Amino acid sequence: MQNLLRLGATFARSSLAVKPTQMTSRLTQFRNFSASVFDIESSDDFNEKVIQSAVPVIVDFHADWCGPCQALGPRLEEKVNGQNGNVLLAKINVDYAGELAMDYGISAVPTVFGFKNGEKVSEFKGVLDDEQLDEFIENLLAD
Repeated sequence: MQNLLRLGATFARSSLAVKPTQMTSRLTQFRNFSASVFDIESSDDFNEKVIQSAVPVIVDFHADWCGPCQALGPRLEEKVNGQNGNVLLAKINVDYAGELAMDYGISAVPTVFGFKNGEKVSEFKGVLDDEQLDEFIENLLAD
């Protein structure tokens, strides 16, 4: 029992030794969100951040348990972050926003929509390669 207590005290001291900047850095590496990438949790949130957006928005319907979603999500985030605010990425976890998923007829994840001027203009299901993702974004940005 004493060994367990000592072990617990050692872990506690070592976690206190982590500087806040180190922790922030580690969290940033875990999920690098910027102003261009955000979560949607309600219909009101969706209307405000997607439908009323002045710039095109890619909407990623995904789930934590979905392997293809885990492969696609970070790549989409990276590509959107590289667009310097010309396109946004709204991430919708279908397990927490089921009503939105039903409203948009989501039957499989990942499903990705492109919205422009409040209207859905494009979509794909599943995982695309980098070239296809670039083309999807380019088409969404085209006038």
